[in-house]
Amino acid sequence: MLRSALLLFAAVLAVTASSAQPAAVKQYVQQVAAGWTTDAKKALPDLLIEYPDDPGVLFLHAALVDDNKKSTPLLERIVEAHPKSEWADDAMARLVIFAATKNEADRAKKLFATMRDQFSQSDLLPLVYDVLRSTVGVPSPTERMTQQVAAPKKVETAPPAMAKPFTIVTKKTASKADAEKLIAQLKAKRLLARMSTETLKGKTMYIVSVGQYETEADASADAKAVQAVCKCTTSVIKR
Repeated sequence: MLRSALLLFAAVLAVTASSAQPAAVKQYVQQVAAGWTTDAKKALPDLLIEYPDDPGVLFLHAALVDDNKKSTPLLERIVEAHPKSEWADDAMARLVIFAATKNEADRAKKLFATMRDQFSQSDLLPLVYDVLRSTVGVPSPTERMTQQVAAPKKVETAPPAMAKPFTIVTKKTASKADAEKLIAQLKAKRLLARMSTETLKGKTMYIVSVGQYETEADASADAKAVQAVCKCTTSVIKR
């Protein structure tokens, strides 16, 4: 039964590759689906630097992570932060399959119910349905995951400053010019960089940070890519 589920999982990855964009990411996902990961692993660091919040790059990152537990936050990030992207149903499909192959029946059925409601036109639904049917069983047509469906509404109504509370700090300096120079360097790499200030013993310090993340794990996942750009030691903080 598990072998059958894993074969269907490979089919899901192959279907995902057929519609992926941009072309470079599509090619790498196709290679991973075929069992060839060398080129994708070489390309991933640069992709993370250029497009740290792109849902396609996040999906490729998740596909290359061997530990499903570590790839789950990346997939959840796609579903929550990019629900309208073409990658959202792909990410949700993998979350359902992960839960099903770990015999987490309740979670798998609830995730599938959410996928069925939110991505009713997805080509992946029949494949994911077969995974459930061969592992933990399928939910009833009327079953809903009301708690998870309601969660995005809480994010939308939360104060903007708290919506994504974690950020990657790259530099603290007393020189505003140095901070502005680093921000320009980071933005040239399409990173979401900003400057803030704090006062220490009557002295103004300029803080350069990158990104806005919902969880510390998400920020930590991008920290090494940011270090490659700024050539500095980074730290993840809660704003």
